Amino acid sequence: MSVVTNGEGSRDCADRTRPLRIWHCSHARTASNVLARQFRSHPQLAAKEYTFINAYLQGPERLSGLDMSERFPNADNATYQKGFNELQQYLAMIEQEGKTIFIKEHIYFMLDPRVLATEFPPFDSQPQEPCPKVVDQTAHGSSKDGESVNGSDIVQKTNPSVLPDSFIRTLSPIIQIRHPAISIPSYYRAGTQIGALEDLFKPQSLAGYTYAWSRITFDWFCEHVYPHRKDTPRGSNCWPLVVDGDDLVNDNERVISAICSLAGLDMNGITKEWDPASEEIKKKQPEHVKIFLSTLQASKGIIKSGLKAEDISVDKEAEKWIKEFGPEVGNRLKEVVEATMDHYLYLAQFRI
Repeated sequence: MSVVTNGEGSRDCADRTRPLRIWHCSHARTASNVLARQFRSHPQLAAKEYTFINAYLQGPERLSGLDMSERFPNADNATYQKGFNELQQYLAMIEQEGKTIFIKEHIYFMLDPRVLATEFPPFDSQPQEPCPKVVDQTAHGSSKDGESVNGSDIVQKTNPSVLPDSFIRTLSPIIQIRHPAISIPSYYRAGTQIGALEDLFKPQSLAGYTYAWSRITFDWFCEHVYPHRKDTPRGSNCWPLVVDGDDLVNDNERVISAICSLAGLDMNGITKEWDPASEEIKKKQPEHVKIFLSTLQASKGIIKSGLKAEDISVDKEAEKWIKEFGPEVGNRLKEVVEATMDHYLYLAQFRI
């Protein structure tokens, strides 16, 4: 089992003796499924994907304005506490086996709604909702959190997720991004095909179109776990890692090698080629899974995009969106892209 490090000779306040727990802090349409596919079958790892998606989409604690009941029926038992308990149980099992967990989760699936209300202008006028109460019920649960094993608030939780600080501190994040002019129209395009996420004028829809949460998460880890991370130049191999989706597919060997080096993983365990998903498998998948995984499932390996972030012009891309979606949606997409560019550029300066 790997243990936590942050690059040779670097300084950090992470517990170097504890088992490494990788959090693939993903975001829609950033080629995150490619990264997950390459690590999923690694013999040193055990993958756990989208633990909190049901709580986010269906559960009683989902944002009141996020109404997807027609597509995702309400599920009263799909709570964040239930998801966290399942994750903790899985962790205990695989770490007993000497494996490292590889958790894939979109940050906004587990976002504290109070962060949403205070950090995202479109939500300023929305009623502020309480953070779901999630308690670390394992023997390792810390009473220093405010989410103690007794369930009593002792210290205010500081991290931007719904989970306790004591647990989030044990994670080593890989934060994945991609130029908004590529990821956002792709997200919109896929969303319209399943009849969801297409409304660019509702705050609840916009929550999935911004890198604000990725930036807040990165900053939290830099402040509370890896305080010297921001002193390192771009390309440095340090937690939290930042991976750009186009770097991943265009320079795959370099990016994957950097991740494996920091995580202490054998490169020979990385999947570089695979069989396309069979029709039998796809028939069993929900429609939204088939749409969002369509390119990956049709592929046999890494497909280069040929895109470089520095060469992408938002104005030129906007002309394509207007032609494809019409002027109202095309211009709105441009506004949404421009609104999150600052967050993307901020994170991109730290990317591998």
